[in-house]
Amino acid sequence: MITPYLVFNGNCNDALDFYRAIFHCGEPKVLPYGDYMPEGSKTPPELMRTWVMHAEMTICGTNVWFADEATPVKEGGNIRLTAAVPTGKEAKVIFDALCQGGEVTLPSTETFYSVFHAAVTDQFGVNWNVVAEEQPKQEQG
Repeated sequence: MITPYLVFNGNCNDALDFYRAIFHCGEPKVLPYGDYMPEGSKTPPELMRTWVMHAEMTICGTNVWFADEATPVKEGGNIRLTAAVPTGKEAKVIFDALCQGGEVTLPSTETFYSVFHAAVTDQFGVNWNVVAEEQPKQEQG
């Protein structure tokens, strides 16, 4: 499945409100940076606490992902495609292939929702996220 991913620089909530009003969408699912930080990461700057780490909203029957990024977004560079595949192994194969002649923008990492999440701008300038639907194993405590 390919999912459109729109990125912003601090105004993602405004974009969500804007698209929601235009397309008469339901309430988006939103996770702000202040509610989650990956293990080993520093606390987000106060400015980013309310920024969107990840949001999802269905627009005209398509699930669209949204996020704010700390680095400025180049005009026209705010659209990404997300390739969501069943396993981490499949995700790695696709990611490695997209990296040929491309530039890694997010090295592969395990998150709370996936064993594999990475990003690359391919040799043609297309921005990709590659995400495994495979959930990480819960640590036994």
